[in-house]
Amino acid sequence: MRTDAAQGGAMLGYLAVVSRWKWLIIGVTLLCLGAGFVYVFTSTPLYRATAKLLYVPPVTINNPLIQSGSLQAYQQPDIGMVSAMVASTQVTERGFKLLEGKDTSAGYLIEVSRPADSAGNISETVIGIDAVSSSPETAQDAAGAVAQAFIYVRRDTKAAQVEEALAAVLAALKGYSTASERQSAEYEQLKQSEQALRLQLQSLSSDFSIIAAPDLPKEPFSPRKRHTFALAGSLGLILGLVLAFLLEQLDTRVRSERQMSEALDMPVLGHLPPLVRRPPAMANVQMLSDPAGPMAEAIRVLRGNLSFTGVDSDIRSIIITSSVRTEGKSVTSSNLAVALALAGQRVVLVDADFRRPRIHSYMHVPNSVGLSSVLARRAELSEALIPVSLDARGGEGEIALQMTVREVTPVRVMSSGSRRAAAPAPAVRYPTPEAGGAPLVDADVMLRVLPSGPLPPNPGEMAASQRLGEIIHALGDTVDIVLLDTPPLLEVGDAAAMASRVDGMVFVVNMDRVRWPMLERSQAQLERFPCRKLGIVVVAAKHSHQAAYRYEYRADKGSRDVTPVTGRE
Repeated sequence: MRTDAAQGGAMLGYLAVVSRWKWLIIGVTLLCLGAGFVYVFTSTPLYRATAKLLYVPPVTINNPLIQSGSLQAYQQPDIGMVSAMVASTQVTERGFKLLEGKDTSAGYLIEVSRPADSAGNISETVIGIDAVSSSPETAQDAAGAVAQAFIYVRRDTKAAQVEEALAAVLAALKGYSTASERQSAEYEQLKQSEQALRLQLQSLSSDFSIIAAPDLPKEPFSPRKRHTFALAGSLGLILGLVLAFLLEQLDTRVRSERQMSEALDMPVLGHLPPLVRRPPAMANVQMLSDPAGPMAEAIRVLRGNLSFTGVDSDIRSIIITSSVRTEGKSVTSSNLAVALALAGQRVVLVDADFRRPRIHSYMHVPNSVGLSSVLARRAELSEALIPVSLDARGGEGEIALQMTVREVTPVRVMSSGSRRAAAPAPAVRYPTPEAGGAPLVDADVMLRVLPSGPLPPNPGEMAASQRLGEIIHALGDTVDIVLLDTPPLLEVGDAAAMASRVDGMVFVVNMDRVRWPMLERSQAQLERFPCRKLGIVVVAAKHSHQAAYRYEYRADKGSRDVTPVTGRE
């Protein structure tokens, strides 16, 4: 059973490779078919005519009914010998003489073959003289002329041999000058040989004869259209498959979520749709700008899956990081914070990226005072925390993110690491988007944002400071969940330094950006994280189309403009 399952998995893997590279395979196949098409319709058609010659073994002169035993070895003619004679100057010149008066401007090529009969059998005593030409008439004439020239030359060659033997016998007979010498047995044998040679010379004929004159070819044998197209298509398909599997081996992109989850040893918590490559300067949180859109629905699924990992119990602080920048960790952090707040949890969203902060732009809050100010003891934590209200407003159902002006209970960090609530402090006022700057209606604040603040000169030391851990614990005692957006794992060590200060970690993987070497390096670092590794958020998953997140209810289809997904930090 395991063997069958392994074979089935391997077959599915091969089919997946073919599916991923299908356009390459189709393109290469079409390219080869196009080359075959060009070859077929640009090549000169060639015609072949064949004259068939039968080899007839010679007979003895003394008894014509008995074949000479010494000549039995020649009953199967050597095709190499015949080819050499056909290509000789004697046959060529003789053939030219026989073709005088016929049109041979198309040219021709002579070949020697062993033709097969109608049943497909090849005879050992039949030789084919093939003439190939672009003109069918020229091919027919050339095949017949060369075959006849070969027979003539073959006969003349044997006649010359007999004449040479006769001349030798006559010269030997002249040596017997006296009558007594002519009475010897040797002289009698020479006289018999002379008579046999003269008889043979008179009855001499070629040992080849034409048994099938060449026919006029009706169709060209080259190019063969069907054969060429079949060969080109097969070659293109094979070449495309070879290139596909070769590129698959060289490709380091992450394609399998299952393999990615096994490599990182974490479950997949959610899938987010692809993000735009270049987000605008003031991007929106899709949980608010498009609450029925694909991103919002994906975030709700992520929120639901997080609830089963212990978010509602012992896990109070979570860092969200990724392998490299622009994978979508800031988008995930912002939308997840809003989703948790909308679900009734008190949330603090902390921008712990002291190098490329992005949370303040997504949440539309100022960044003049933030986490770096608190760590540098230039501001109290209560002054840096910005309460925001998830306020539905607008005549067309638009949901906007607005800051509220209200009294915030300051949280003071004690040197011993304990946390306690201090006495109420004066409200900290921030300007609102209203034209007159009047505050919005006060409401219970479920979401607070702690921006990164001014960029410090020593971000690594701040990320690894004990005071940061005290701040995280203090926030965790006052709210339900603290989300920290941290720098990428492979670029700086800030996330690794903060891992010991939090309860859990969520890892964002963008399948359009990350590569297997990155994941391997990230996995090596994640193994040393002391916090609980909650799971993976997959961005731009191959199977997560936008239609999968469009199961929704709309009272009025034209009541809301859908804002596209933005942001990649």
